[in-house]
Amino acid sequence: MKLRPLLITLAVLLPAAGAVWWLQRPAPAAQSADARLGQRVADPAGLASATRVRLKAQGKTTELARTDDGRWTVAAGDTAPALPADASRLTRLASDLVSPKVERLVTENPTRIATLELDSSEVAFLDAAGKTLLELDLGKNADGGGRFLRYGSEAKAYLARLTASIDADPANWRDTALVSIKIDDIASLTFAFPGAAPVVVSRPDAKTGWTSPATPAGQQVKTATVTSQLTNLASLRYTQVAPTLDPGVIAARILTRDVTLTTFDGRTVKLALGRAPEIPKPAKPAATPPAGDTTPPPEPAEPPAPPRPVYAELTDSKADAVLSAAAKTHAFEIGEWIHTGLPSAAADLFEPVPAPPAPAVAPALAPTEPPAAPAPVTAPVSVTTEPVTVTTEPMTAPPPPAP
Repeated sequence: MKLRPLLITLAVLLPAAGAVWWLQRPAPAAQSADARLGQRVADPAGLASATRVRLKAQGKTTELARTDDGRWTVAAGDTAPALPADASRLTRLASDLVSPKVERLVTENPTRIATLELDSSEVAFLDAAGKTLLELDLGKNADGGGRFLRYGSEAKAYLARLTASIDADPANWRDTALVSIKIDDIASLTFAFPGAAPVVVSRPDAKTGWTSPATPAGQQVKTATVTSQLTNLASLRYTQVAPTLDPGVIAARILTRDVTLTTFDGRTVKLALGRAPEIPKPAKPAATPPAGDTTPPPEPAEPPAPPRPVYAELTDSKADAVLSAAAKTHAFEIGEWIHTGLPSAAADLFEPVPAPPAPAVAPALAPTEPPAAPAPVTAPVSVTTEPVTVTTEPMTAPPPPAP
């Protein structure tokens, strides 16, 4: 028997068997006695009673707070007011913390704990009195799966199959909806145009077409344009916020485009969309051609200036309390394409009435030879031959003449 293949096989199998034993080894008595083992990473009841959530990661800190009516907000910071929070994202985070269980106690050795990167991210849930309900430090991922974690200031590190990731950027936690109305609930739109009367398009119900008292003769409301505006405005979202005293925000109010949405139940939402006018570029001095050359040197083309930001001011008859408070100190920046997509004049809302379809015309037949004249009909001739009777009188010789 050859020993070399046997030794190679043993060299492969022994480390694998050792790894299996290590993973399935019985827990030490001290670890088995740890009350956290086999329990959920987070207690569902404790998270449900939380009114504040604090997130830390990558040098950033974000705090979420629950209002008296149960809504979650992103707490005000140095550059932004309190704004509505994306509650669905917080629900996912809570679910990621409640689902897994603590699998094992990794170490109580401070030196080894320091190697697990447990200071990289933190999440804490607090109640209305400021009492900490849960504080977790999340470390790096383990080589065999799972993630290291520590409860608050405890000198213990555990392992659990956590999939949660901590994002402490406040902008990523905002619910950026400025307007949230179902298109079928909108009864009319009012468009304001500079130097012209506003145009109202309306409908009696969601299944009827749009009409307007301002429709020119021979035209109709352009449904495609109205539908496009509804898609953009009924679910309008903001991207950033800026202080109302910012020079760009002040300049954007010089000329605004106003649109008002009215629902069937009487709610009105007025949007004033403004953009600061472009700053004219200073005239360049004429280039001096070199001596003896009459052709001016070509000038390098300047890149186009980025579009100025567009800000929206919202007036809602059913105002959101959090957004209304934020609007007192900050303006909401929206996508530039929302502003450029607005109709520039009343004529953009109408189109000619299509001509009625022409009556159907029977297809022309190809010319054909005239049909041949019918042969004359000859009445049948009936020939009846009656027997002919010929009567011959007896011939007599005349008497001889007298002598």
